[in-house]
Amino acid sequence: MATYDEGLDVVRTMQKEGIFFFILFLFLAIGMHFDAWMHYPIKHIHNLDSSSLGVWHPLFITFIIYLLIGIGRSVILLWKKLKNKGKNR
Repeated sequence: MATYDEGLDVVRTMQKEGIFFFILFLFLAIGMHFDAWMHYPIKHIHNLDSSSLGVWHPLFITFIIYLLIGIGRSVILLWKKLKNKGKNR
């Protein structure tokens, strides 16, 4: 059974990942459509429903990039664990 501290760690991790996702979303949205966000942001948001990629495409693209970054982070973490395990022998 999980303790209170373990549950708190899970909540903190979820908060960090949520903030990371939101920052990634903003970075990608502004990076891909910088001119539109600087000159006519409200019109740009209203034009989402007529986008050829669909209304939800910013979230889908962000989620795909988030997954790719997560896979990379997992590979690096696994590599570090294997490297440290080899040093302990």
